[in-house]
Amino acid sequence: MAFFPIDLPPGVMANGSLYQSKGRWRQADMVRWYEGHMRPVGGWQRFTASPLSEPARALLTWRANTSLPYAAVGTANHLLTTSGGVFTDLTPTDLAKGTVDAYIGDGFGTGLYSDESYGTARTGNTKITGATTWSLDNFGQILLALQTNDGRLFEWDPSTTATKATLVPNAPTDAVAMFVTAERMVVMLGVGGNAREVAWSNQGDFTQWTVDETTTAGDLQLHTNGIPICGIRMPGTNLIFTDTDVHSLNYVGYPYIYGTNLLSSNCGLIAPKAVAATTNFAVWMGNKNFYLYNGTVQAMPSDVAEAVFNNLNTTQKSKVCAGINSTFSEVWWFFPSTNSTENDSYCYWNFKDNHWGFGLGVFGRTAWSDREVWPYPIGAGSDYNLYEQENGWTDAGKTRVGSYTAISGPIDLGPGDTVMTVTQILPDTNDGTGGYDLNFITRNTPNGPETTWGPYSMRPDDGYMDCRFTGRQVQLQVTPTVDGLIQIGAFRLNTKSGGKR
Repeated sequence: MAFFPIDLPPGVMANGSLYQSKGRWRQADMVRWYEGHMRPVGGWQRFTASPLSEPARALLTWRANTSLPYAAVGTANHLLTTSGGVFTDLTPTDLAKGTVDAYIGDGFGTGLYSDESYGTARTGNTKITGATTWSLDNFGQILLALQTNDGRLFEWDPSTTATKATLVPNAPTDAVAMFVTAERMVVMLGVGGNAREVAWSNQGDFTQWTVDETTTAGDLQLHTNGIPICGIRMPGTNLIFTDTDVHSLNYVGYPYIYGTNLLSSNCGLIAPKAVAATTNFAVWMGNKNFYLYNGTVQAMPSDVAEAVFNNLNTTQKSKVCAGINSTFSEVWWFFPSTNSTENDSYCYWNFKDNHWGFGLGVFGRTAWSDREVWPYPIGAGSDYNLYEQENGWTDAGKTRVGSYTAISGPIDLGPGDTVMTVTQILPDTNDGTGGYDLNFITRNTPNGPETTWGPYSMRPDDGYMDCRFTGRQVQLQVTPTVDGLIQIGAFRLNTKSGGKR
């Protein structure tokens, strides 16, 4: 008899066939790897007393000059703010009507002029109009907001008694996105209905947009065949994303103020909120790959990309959103699966240890903000509620037992022609408050019938698990049984040869 070690590396290999994930985790819903151990993703608790009327599509947190924290939330038809507990509706009274879901256009304006009969829906049109979202940013303590269907720039100052966001005077209209640069200029993309037009305000004054020798306001044409989607501020530069490429917007000083460079083609952004950035890099989801910018643009190898894009509802791809979870060095993307019109699935990349996680149909968030002004990240649920993420181990007080599990790929127990018998399991020490069971799924050939053995629980006296099963190839399944922290490392199986086949 001998102890056979099973020590699977961190991360999920969800691409390819089952056997391609040999010696890896194949499925790991709502778990992560931290300091070499697998553990559950933290739970979440309600941040606000009542749900929104629509799913959130943008979320921004910041502090006012008084140090009071705020969160701004944009839905298809509303702009709201909260400091936790209750919402204040800031929606401008004449805001353009937004759309909660993306749709395939088949009406007026989606085909060639005079094509087909007047007053009838167009046929064969595949143009997708995305779900409405917002650009949210801060100019000091002032909230700036732009809704994609409306195209105008609005402001709200928490130091005033204003209960509605107001229109910024003199700002361009018909824009698709906006952001604030480190030089304290507001940049608007696609202004005047011209997708290539980029305009920026006077330095330190977002109400001054006149371009002359007395201001630093200006504009330029973006050289691209793509459609601008969003822009973000980064240390030393700004990035402008289209659906086909990415450009830098760099401060060059008077008289030109800003200039652009094409950084890379064929790496366009899949959705306005599908990019996240730290002080060192930006990462985003494209239409078939993930991309990284850290001075140059490069495609990112991913162990879950095939699973993500094969299970993505491409009609609703405009809802994809990304967020940083800095506590665990992770970037998360939330997306709608093929069986859902709303975000119900996720993947994440651990940028410290370079591994990936993936979960299909198990966890939906429609907007995200890292822990900046509150102790926890804030996530907007597909159920319209806002949550404090990584707070406790439950789903807002409800148990998560039975809602997630982890299954390995195939593991060969010995030489390929030998059947092994396992009589005892020695797991790594679990120092947490949770509990789990183990199951083992055995096969004698890769495509042969499978048998499930277990569940097996750890003995309280010495930590061993008693069992008895045989097989040449095994998959390990971890199923939590008690809400709380569990830490799972290497396993050792007490095995002996059961004969050859």
